[in-house]
Amino acid sequence: MAEGDTDKHSVAMSEKNSSEHEMNEPGKTDAELIKSYLRKTDLHLLPLTFAMYFLSVIDRNNIGNAKAAGMDTHLGLHGQQFNWIISAFFFTYIFCEVPSNILLKKFGARVWLPLLAVCWSILVACMAAAKSYETLVVVRVLMGVFEAGYVPGFIYMTSFWYTRRQQGPRIALFFSAGVFAGIWAGPLAARLQSINGALLGYQYIFIIEASMTVLVALLMVLVLQDYPSTARFLSPAERAAAQRMLEADRALSPHAQYSTRQVIKALGDWTVWAYAIIFWAAATGGATQAIFGPTLIKAMGYTSTRAQVLSAVPSACGFLAQLLSMLLPRLYSHFSIWIMLFSSCACAFYAIIATTNS
Repeated sequence: MAEGDTDKHSVAMSEKNSSEHEMNEPGKTDAELIKSYLRKTDLHLLPLTFAMYFLSVIDRNNIGNAKAAGMDTHLGLHGQQFNWIISAFFFTYIFCEVPSNILLKKFGARVWLPLLAVCWSILVACMAAAKSYETLVVVRVLMGVFEAGYVPGFIYMTSFWYTRRQQGPRIALFFSAGVFAGIWAGPLAARLQSINGALLGYQYIFIIEASMTVLVALLMVLVLQDYPSTARFLSPAERAAAQRMLEADRALSPHAQYSTRQVIKALGDWTVWAYAIIFWAAATGGATQAIFGPTLIKAMGYTSTRAQVLSAVPSACGFLAQLLSMLLPRLYSHFSIWIMLFSSCACAFYAIIATTNS
């Protein structure tokens, strides 16, 4: 990744000053140092943050797998109680993103992001011990508080390490972990609920998946660094070249003028709201499929274990479609056409699901 998307403008600006900097390694230009910087930074930041987002999606949605494994029957849930348990998570998730980023600025990503993960994983494990509807609602509300900070925290963290152009593909890769998680969530839950032990099947789902999150969080503490200027995995020359590249990118910011009138004009643009509705519909459909998919498949007559495995199929197709959505715009750069095409296909398939009985 680092080889193909180096910010050419930033590199060009930094190379103008390369003769003024004696910290460069012998025989290496700024462009070569920045490529090395991006390669090392990608290897240290992206795998673990990708894995953590993968696990965070599993942790927030595994309650659907637990239901298919018999949690609702064991706890005596009835009526709309399960739906309220699902919704409780988002009550706090919506409002805690900005406060979390303020705390990330204070404590640093190396401490704050793993801390969030440990907190929400403890709460996931607590769901295994929950004995009532009220307890599950409280736990899910608290989970929303801690999970809310991870995604905006990652995006904020990348602004310290990458130029704006370099952020794009890395954020896209990061979000693909969410769909990728859906491929493994069902088969993993099927295996965990089959464990023969002192606990019920759905309790193993919560406890073991929470333990996986804690393990990755501990690795993040060891591997992540807060800023390029203090990163131990970079050489002094790489840190200096990265600093010049990032300063050159930030120097462009003052040329972009913002005003209240522009904000109001943007909010009055009907296309902004149209895209917002499309995203809302896509997010709602994705969350519904991830949480209720195993239950819906089980209701068709499949066993609980079989339903868990089959629930991975939509996510696998979604992951392939997401990869296509990253490649197709290179052939035809009008994004709106591709958005319309993928959205239309989604609408058609959801209509088929709504009318099928087998």
